[in-house]
Amino acid sequence: MTLGDISVRYVNLLLEFLTQQGLSTTELKTQYQLSDTLLSQPEGRISIPRFMRFGHDCIQLSRSPHMGLQVAGLAQPSLLGLAGLSAACAPSLGQALADIAHDEPLSSKNVRGHSRFYREQSRGVAEFYSLSPYNQYNSFIVDMALAVQLILARRLTGQRLTPVAVDIEFPAPSYANLYAEVFECPVRFEQPRNALTLRAEDLSRPLRQSNRVAYAECRQLCDQQLARISRSLSFLDQVADAISPLLHTPDLTIQAVAVRLDLPVWTLQRKLKQQGTTFTQLLDNTRRELALIYLRDEGYTIGEIAYLLGFTYPNAFQRAFKRWTGEAPGDYRRRKARNDSSEAY
Repeated sequence: MTLGDISVRYVNLLLEFLTQQGLSTTELKTQYQLSDTLLSQPEGRISIPRFMRFGHDCIQLSRSPHMGLQVAGLAQPSLLGLAGLSAACAPSLGQALADIAHDEPLSSKNVRGHSRFYREQSRGVAEFYSLSPYNQYNSFIVDMALAVQLILARRLTGQRLTPVAVDIEFPAPSYANLYAEVFECPVRFEQPRNALTLRAEDLSRPLRQSNRVAYAECRQLCDQQLARISRSLSFLDQVADAISPLLHTPDLTIQAVAVRLDLPVWTLQRKLKQQGTTFTQLLDNTRRELALIYLRDEGYTIGEIAYLLGFTYPNAFQRAFKRWTGEAPGDYRRRKARNDSSEAY
């Protein structure tokens, strides 16, 4: 299990931003082992933790804490690859945004969840999943995700659309005044979601490159790629992926996981039994695997990891981790840091 990965198209977007700022990217590319071969691979990806650290270093180099908002201005539908071409050919903006959320696995995967597009009182809501707890390594991703949605909506329609509102989970940052320049609408911080809300009339807008035949062709190709990704996952992997986004929510039940998998609860239980496990055992194993990954990332405290895994108190996580591995989380983190340091030499 991994925390997820993201297409090198997003890495190239950040590199383009730095280049336009007149900054050299040579050192960063070497540090993060971003070879020209990797950066030009159609299916090239890097891990989510690596992308977060890379983004943080881009912010440090450019001295732009609001970099996530800035890079969105460079985004074109091609940022999404085949899914971007499909969106450009869609019959309306609403359909394009729905497809972009549906096709997200073609560009990225994150155990924390996935983006959604849905209607709310006739308005359209493009929601980006929660990355809480927020820190200097992940808040820029929310800025970028929401701003890119708006920029693409404007490019697809050829209209300078303005959202009804933008909701953001984290507190207002030091550059909060810059959000109004990008979104041109009320931006509300410390909200229960990260979301861009659009007017009903904007959702029905036709797109500049809408083409019924090309859209059908693109949808067929996107669906084939999505099916290939799904087939590459074992059933237990699929269940673990459904469990992961629910770990720190009150919805962590077998019923909620069954809904995500579009299965009756009894079918899910039967399939797990055929695999020699139970929902409780798989939940415990998923927490263990994610704990080992999170502890390799110094960006998370022990308390934050406990929260992400759904433990009410850090002490409960520490007891569980000792049961899994025979050592305390802090001891495991320090040992792994020493081993990684020695391997670097």
